[in-house]
Amino acid sequence: MAEDATFLHHNPFDPPKQKSSGAMGIALIIAIAAHAIVGYIIYKKKFELKIKQYSDDVTDVQMIKPVAKPPPPPPPPPPNTPPPPPPKLQPRPPVNVPSDLPTIPPLPVPPVEKRIEEPKPPAPAPEVKRPSVISNPDWARRPSGEDIARYYPDRAQRMGVEGRATISCSVTAKGTLEGCSVVSEDPADQEFGSAAMRMSKLFKMKPKALDGAPVDGGTVRIPLRFTLPKE
Repeated sequence: MAEDATFLHHNPFDPPKQKSSGAMGIALIIAIAAHAIVGYIIYKKKFELKIKQYSDDVTDVQMIKPVAKPPPPPPPPPPNTPPPPPPKLQPRPPVNVPSDLPTIPPLPVPPVEKRIEEPKPPAPAPEVKRPSVISNPDWARRPSGEDIARYYPDRAQRMGVEGRATISCSVTAKGTLEGCSVVSEDPADQEFGSAAMRMSKLFKMKPKALDGAPVDGGTVRIPLRFTLPKE
């Protein structure tokens, strides 16, 4: 039986057997498909756009003020320099005064007479000439009843008010009156004093005479009464 057994032996120098063409085509298609899939995956990963989401949150930015530099330190005070020593004074040599100088007697002083000055009498006070008051004037002209009616205050006349007024005037050398002023008036709110002042120009007095010559001076008071005509 050992002799009848047949052993299969492959000779390397034999030409290779041709494989089936169908199996080779399928393997080639699978290899091409695998390469295409791998290439697509690599291409997609390489060129894929990544969209980044941004939030609308606002971030507050706070400016920080720069820190001011501290001022430079003040300069140190100057060192205490001691004052210079005072100059040394050279002592002067003593002056030799001769002791045998003659003595001069003092001159006699004449006696002074004591005079007592008597105080002078005070000067007399200057006389103040006061104008004399003329109590009984001698009139050369006086206003008439028509003059009084013409100067009667309008308001008092409309209201039917009667009144009186007294004026004081200075008499000139010509006998006219000047420097008049209202002494009193009644009633006070009806302008009888103003009417009497306007009428003072209608008065004229015979002037005073001294040694035959007229002189200024003297005051006179003139009472005036304003009455309405009786119906």
